[in-house]
Amino acid sequence: MAMFILLTAGQADHVRGPSISTLAAALNPVEREGGVFVLGIDVLVDPSHETHRDFLLALPRLDGSDPSFPETTVWAGA
Repeated sequence: MAMFILLTAGQADHVRGPSISTLAAALNPVEREGGVFVLGIDVLVDPSHETHRDFLLALPRLDGSDPSFPETTVWAGA
């Protein structure tokens, strides 16, 4: 399975949004259970997100198949 970068809500807010170098690119961390946010590890090699690379490299990572990987957040009314 794929590797993911784990972020807190504050870290997700820090990187969320459009790329300053590529208009069609944006980072949008996905919320999981427990207030954990995830981004696919492939953003680390995407030149569009170079401004956040060092920040993201310092964050923990987890394989999506790991039993401790946070479950999908269940939205009310969904």
